Amino acid sequence: MAELRESTTRASRGDAALGFVVASVLGQAAALAPERRTALRRAGLGHVVAVSGMNVAVAAALVQAPLLRAGLLLGGSLTLAAALAWLPVLAYLGVTGGEPPALRAAVMFGLSQAATLTGRPGHGLTALALTAAAMLAWRPAWALDPGLHLSLAAMAVLVHPQAPRGLVAQSWRVSFGTLPIVLVHFGQASLIGVLANVIAVPVFTLWVLPLGIAGLMATPWFGPEALRPAALGGQVVIDLAGVAARVPEPPWWSLAIVAAVGLVVRATVRRAAVLRWTPGILPCAGVLAVVLLVAPGRPEGPPRAWVAIGGPRSAAVIVPAQDDASLACVRDPWLAPEAWPELLPALGFRGAARVTAPRSPPAAAAAQGELERAGMMFSGTCPEGPALKSLRAALEDCQARTRQRRAVVRAGPDGTGAECWIDGAFAAGER
Repeated sequence: MAELRESTTRASRGDAALGFVVASVLGQAAALAPERRTALRRAGLGHVVAVSGMNVAVAAALVQAPLLRAGLLLGGSLTLAAALAWLPVLAYLGVTGGEPPALRAAVMFGLSQAATLTGRPGHGLTALALTAAAMLAWRPAWALDPGLHLSLAAMAVLVHPQAPRGLVAQSWRVSFGTLPIVLVHFGQASLIGVLANVIAVPVFTLWVLPLGIAGLMATPWFGPEALRPAALGGQVVIDLAGVAARVPEPPWWSLAIVAAVGLVVRATVRRAAVLRWTPGILPCAGVLAVVLLVAPGRPEGPPRAWVAIGGPRSAAVIVPAQDDASLACVRDPWLAPEAWPELLPALGFRGAARVTAPRSPPAAAAAQGELERAGMMFSGTCPEGPALKSLRAALEDCQARTRQRRAVVRAGPDGTGAECWIDGAFAAGER
C-alpha cells in the first residue's frame, strides 16, 4: 500500500490534474501543489481533496452489486455475499488512512448490509445516529473533528425523508446544509463556494471518483497512467477552482439574506418544485445564528505569535520579526529546502529575516539558500520563540485531532488562541 501511494505521488509531480486525483482518491494531499490547494480552499472546494464518506460510498457502490452476485454464485449464501461486498470497502479504508468521515461511511454501509441480512428495512437517520454514537463512544476526541461534523451534517441532509432527488439539487442542499459548520470552524464561507460545489460535486462524484477508484485497482498492471481518465475530470475541478477563487466574495450578509429567504419560503410555500431547491429550516437557522451572532462582530483573537510545523519532539517554528511582522524568523527548518519559498507566502510572510537550526546547521543553510535564490531573504531582528511547554501542548492537541504524525499549529503568546490546520484551513481548538 505504501509503495502504491508513493509511486502515484511521485508520478503526479508537475501534473496538477493527476495530483488532484492522487490527493482526492488516495488521501495524499502532498501530491497537489500548495497553490492548487489554496485555490481549492478559497473556492470552497477544499473538501474534495480530503478522503470523505463520499469516497467510501462510491467505492461501495462500484463493488456491491458484482460482489453480491459473486457471493451468491459461489456459495449461495447471502451472508457470504454481504461479507465479500464489505471486504473492498475495508481495503479502501485501509489504503486511505481511515479518516473519521470515511469510517462513518463504512460503518453505515455495514449497517445497511446487516439490514439486508436480517430482512429489516433500513432507516437512514437511525443508522446515522447509531454510527455517530458508536464512533464517539470509541474515540471521544472525534467530537471536535470538523471533518466528522461536516460528514454527519451532509449525510443528515441526504438521508432525510424529504431529501431531494437529483445530484445537482442534493449538492446545493448539502453545500448549504454544511455552511453553519464551515462558518463555526473556519470563520469564512461564501455563496461562491456553495455555487462552485453545485458544479464540482457532480463532476467529482460521477467522473473523478469512480474512474479514480477503477484506475487505482488497475495501477498494478498499467501504472499511474491508469488514473489518466480520472485526471481529465480533475482538470475540470481545478479550472473551476481557479475561476471561483478569483471571483470577489459577496459580503457576509448575503448569506444571511439567502438563509432568511429560505426560512420564509419554507414557512409559506408548499409547492414541491420550489421546496426541492430550498435549504432546510435547520441549516437556514444555523447560518443566520452564526452570521448574525458570530461572524460580523467576531472579536479579534490574540496576535498570532508563532507557527509550528511538526511534532512535539521536532518542529519547525516560524515567528514574525520584531521590526517587520511581514518577515519570518525560521527555526529548525526540517522541511525540504525548496518548500520554504512557497510556504512562507502561504503563511502570510513576504520573506525571511533569519533561518537558524542549532542542531542542524546544514538544514538551515539549505533552506536559506533556496530563499535567497527566490529573493526572499532580508535582514531583521528576531524575538525568542515560544515556550517549549506551550509549543508541545499545542502540537499534541493538534495531533490528537488530526491523527497525523505531523501537525501545523499557529498560536498567540504563550500558546493562547491555538489553531490547528485541518482540511485546508486553520480551525480553533478546544483550548
